[in-house]
Amino acid sequence: MKLTLSVNILKILFFLCLPIQLLAQDNALNRQVMRTHPNGKDHVVLYFDAKTNELAKEEVFFVSGKLEWSGYYKKNLESGLWKFYYSNGNLKVQETYLNGKEHGVSTEYDEYGKKVKESYWKNGKLLKELTY
Repeated sequence: MKLTLSVNILKILFFLCLPIQLLAQDNALNRQVMRTHPNGKDHVVLYFDAKTNELAKEEVFFVSGKLEWSGYYKKNLESGLWKFYYSNGNLKVQETYLNGKEHGVSTEYDEYGKKVKESYWKNGKLLKELTY
């Protein structure tokens, strides 16, 4: 009885996880280091969709190896979330893009993590800006 129950649970888990595995394979990215710093650490890294070979993501690193910025592309245009960082690792700016244009809320922070500005964008046009 226990063995049959365990096998049935494993079957259910397998079929529940299968769509997640298939989705992950559909979004597989190939990582390519485009440029390195003189110290050998990555400077610019691009990720390409494994199926279409289209640019999907960009990462740029400080000479220390910490992330300077990262963002996503769709059809070779900025799309989705982009994050920019200070050299101390704190978030500097977080913004979203749609079809290569700023769209949504852009939030800026000082080096210590305090929010200093919010900008509201629609299709690349600034609608409103709040300074704190």
